[in-house]
Amino acid sequence: MNIVTAIKEGNEKAFSDVYNTSKDKLYFWLLKKTSSSYLAQELLQQTFCKLWLSRSSLNEELSVNVQLFRIARSLMIDELRRQIRLKENISLLPHLEESDDTTWQTYAVRELTAKLDVSLQQMSPVSRDVFLLSRKHGLTYQQISEKLSISVKTVEYHISKVLSELRKTLLLLSILFINY
Repeated sequence: MNIVTAIKEGNEKAFSDVYNTSKDKLYFWLLKKTSSSYLAQELLQQTFCKLWLSRSSLNEELSVNVQLFRIARSLMIDELRRQIRLKENISLLPHLEESDDTTWQTYAVRELTAKLDVSLQQMSPVSRDVFLLSRKHGLTYQQISEKLSISVKTVEYHISKVLSELRKTLLLLSILFINY
């Protein structure tokens, strides 16, 4: 029986034999072409996976090695093209950071400030006052408790409550900005 026919029929022993006899030769060929041990190992694994998964489309008139090297070559070219595109995209990043166009940043800050103000306005008056006295005016919890005639623990509770609500608002906004 032809080895390609056996693999096409799902014979795992035939596939294992091809793997054991061809893996080293294919690995060193990939290593020579890519100059990367890691990439050669990855492509070797992908090649044999693809050979097994697409075994039904193997050509029985061609040797298994010819088909194996064709698969490896195609996968290698695809991977090298992907890496080139990735490098090109990464090379554009510094230009984006140095850009004087701050329209998006200005918009994001305005939107964030507006959402935080709306969120603060929706809170109870005591929570809002405690938060503003702490964050905007820089008062300590003790000073806030004396000014509003509430306990320090109550101040801590309101700060915790406001921060929790603001975190939720910020999380929602970050999800919205990421999706843009």
